[in-house]
Amino acid sequence: MLWNASLIGTLINSVLVCFGAAGLAVAIGLCMALLTTCFRVPLRHLLSMCMLSLILVPVYVQATAWSAGFGVQGWFRLSQVAAAISPTRAIASVVWIHGTASAPFCFLLCVLGLSRAMDFNTRQALLDFGPWYAATRVVVPKAWPWIAASGLWTVAMTGNDMVVTNLFQVPTVTESVYQQVQFNQLRLWSVVLACSFACLVGGLTVCGYLQFEHRLGSEEGKNQQPSNFQAFAFRGFARGLGSLLAWVLVAIVVLLPVANLIVQAGWQVRMEDGVASRKWSLWTMIESVSLVKSFASEFAWSIQLSAFSTCLALILAYPLVLACRGRWKNAIIVGGMGFLLALPGPIVNLLVIQLLSRSESNWGQFVADRSLIGPILAMQCRCLPVAFGIVWIAKMRFDHRNRTNLQMDQGLPRMVRIWISAKAMTAPVLVASVVSFFVAFADLSSYLLVQPPGVTTIAMRMFDLLHYGTKNQESGLALVLVAFGMVSSFLLSRQLDFES
Repeated sequence: MLWNASLIGTLINSVLVCFGAAGLAVAIGLCMALLTTCFRVPLRHLLSMCMLSLILVPVYVQATAWSAGFGVQGWFRLSQVAAAISPTRAIASVVWIHGTASAPFCFLLCVLGLSRAMDFNTRQALLDFGPWYAATRVVVPKAWPWIAASGLWTVAMTGNDMVVTNLFQVPTVTESVYQQVQFNQLRLWSVVLACSFACLVGGLTVCGYLQFEHRLGSEEGKNQQPSNFQAFAFRGFARGLGSLLAWVLVAIVVLLPVANLIVQAGWQVRMEDGVASRKWSLWTMIESVSLVKSFASEFAWSIQLSAFSTCLALILAYPLVLACRGRWKNAIIVGGMGFLLALPGPIVNLLVIQLLSRSESNWGQFVADRSLIGPILAMQCRCLPVAFGIVWIAKMRFDHRNRTNLQMDQGLPRMVRIWISAKAMTAPVLVASVVSFFVAFADLSSYLLVQPPGVTTIAMRMFDLLHYGTKNQESGLALVLVAFGMVSSFLLSRQLDFES
């Protein structure tokens, strides 16, 4: 059983899964960012929108998509059934799903970093040595903080999750702790190892902040648009080859998983004269999508949990942003946010259980059993770092850009200055709200063990259905979630100019 897995084995699996997924995601994201931002392949804006379309889609939907295409009826078996036969294939499956799921976010951060790295030195390198040298030797090194941040994010979000590893029965540290809590076989060293992972991510976050604090908030992308560097654009054969590579990456990361869901949602199996007949039907796909109405209660619980968790995260993030004054105070707060983000879901469950069990009154137990207070508290480990990070960086950029104006406004009444700041933070708060909402909607491991009786979210329902193999109903639900995430990504991108 997974709870009885060896400590060394779970540690090795965790390292392989986390850093394998991070390497894959950063490689795809950086390659796409170079092709669209630096080398300016044809239809780069369409490619960017396609790449970002799945950025808000939950990882369990990605798992559904890949299981639909590569499962028992797929062309390459990476299903949970095959995982019991080949542990190596199971690890490869988990790495692939987490890596491709994180690739859009890595692409976003890499685009932000590359666009801000283009300056006078880049132009000089273009003139002296050509576009390839300028991109790989000048632009990429300057964008290294953003690239490293994308990898660290992937490591944290892969390490704190147990949904995909549970699906493919891969005994990582997080999965092992979850099984131990579930079967009441908790081991001290497993808990210590899980917390050490969060401490490692928090420590790396602090080191990154101390190393690059002088650049946070001071990078001005508006004056360094990629359009000013037309010499980067590919010419001739290289232009066609770069465009082909970009579309291949988009097809692998975006088009293929969506196509898997479309095919699976319309798949029919009938017995004709004792022989199984398989074919795809548009009507069957429409029927599969229409079955989403049977998940109305699950949607209602998920929306409530996500909305309340986001509101609480924004309320808690505001005083933390105001408290960020001074180098070491900033480092401690930022490191704490990194620690919370990387804290494995089962450990978060344990902390919430301990917190709620301290109440000896009947009223406290009633609230814990009849409300979403437990899951909402648990979700702060995911929502709070996201809300804090977006608002904090936005405020630093606003203060840096308007340093002179802010000094001149010191004579204005306090409420007027607060109004000016609040108005400037409207767009970042909106972005933080949307991203935090989808982070809560996509998470399951953080509150799986503290759900009150009678509460079933979409994530929980999908988690249960996936263990029985991807069928029409799950594929229809996943298609709706993909469409919801794509529309939200498009609307959010209009608020966030990711090339500025």
